[in-house]
Amino acid sequence: MTDTETAAEPNADKAKKPVAAKSPSAKPTAKSTTAKTTSAKTGVKTTAKTGAKTTKTATVQRERPSADRKIPVRKLQTDPTAVDEGWIVPGDPIFSHLLATLSAVFPNGEDFFVASVRRHRDAIKDNEELRAQVKGFIGQEAMHGREHRALNARLAEMGYNTVRADKVVGAICDRILTMRPRTLAIAATAAAEHYTGLLGETALEHEVTRKILFGQEAVEPLICWHALEELEHKNVAFDVMVAAGTGYPVRAAGFFITTGVLAGYVAVEWGRSVGEDWSKITKQHRHRFVGNLKRQRLLSWWFLKNSFAYLRPGFHPDDTQTDELIEEWRVRLADVAVLNVAAAS
Repeated sequence: MTDTETAAEPNADKAKKPVAAKSPSAKPTAKSTTAKTTSAKTGVKTTAKTGAKTTKTATVQRERPSADRKIPVRKLQTDPTAVDEGWIVPGDPIFSHLLATLSAVFPNGEDFFVASVRRHRDAIKDNEELRAQVKGFIGQEAMHGREHRALNARLAEMGYNTVRADKVVGAICDRILTMRPRTLAIAATAAAEHYTGLLGETALEHEVTRKILFGQEAVEPLICWHALEELEHKNVAFDVMVAAGTGYPVRAAGFFITTGVLAGYVAVEWGRSVGEDWSKITKQHRHRFVGNLKRQRLLSWWFLKNSFAYLRPGFHPDDTQTDELIEEWRVRLADVAVLNVAAAS
């Protein structure tokens, strides 16, 4: 392991103290807009094709919102295990099982993302900015995995099937890492990061979704911190994929593997968990689920449409401008997640 990678590992030597999120109920004012900078896309492609245009590429890449973005590694200051007994989405066991399943797949999923990016370090050895972003990406993902493992252990104690989901997703990710071509894993990772970026944008921008699905006092800071950092590093896996010379057919294959296998498993596990608890689910619970479903945006046509935008040949994660959202939530979460000094040094 390199010094860079070691520095990005989480520092778990200090106990966390519960801290309330800073005005988490206030509705974000930032709105995402579609960026129309064609030179940004050209910059990424030029980097992948030739080293002779390095100077020009560096100039073009700086026009992209993510090109110079710093990716800090933070430590969550709240305790995600302090969840209330019962359903984690109040009065809604169906959405509670979805949230538990999503949390369960994150730790091994994060490990898979890191392994996929590390595999192509040689492809970015001459790109100092992207190497720095990869360091931040690895550190952030490691911290996400740590906090979700803690939450998942608590959810398992409460009766959720997080252990089963964790094992299955781990096996799926291990299998993808062995598949050919060698760039398929980074393509699947880039697609998965597109999904988590949309999840992050939804959680931070759409207050109704945040309050319905993630409104528990112990859960909301964790999700908002995770969502912020997914937006901060949403370009990293994609840019590494391009630098590794991945063409469109493999990029599309990675998307369909992520959608069909990883996201598909989440849907299957969610349905299985709900089925196993069906005797506990009342008519009132089902009515609450239908009401929540209509109001939230995580399961919606908006999310589906933006998911498949990834398949557009000229797509780049910066096509959706979320920098104002990032800056807003960096301020709002300043006391909830603090800089990990060990990772930043």
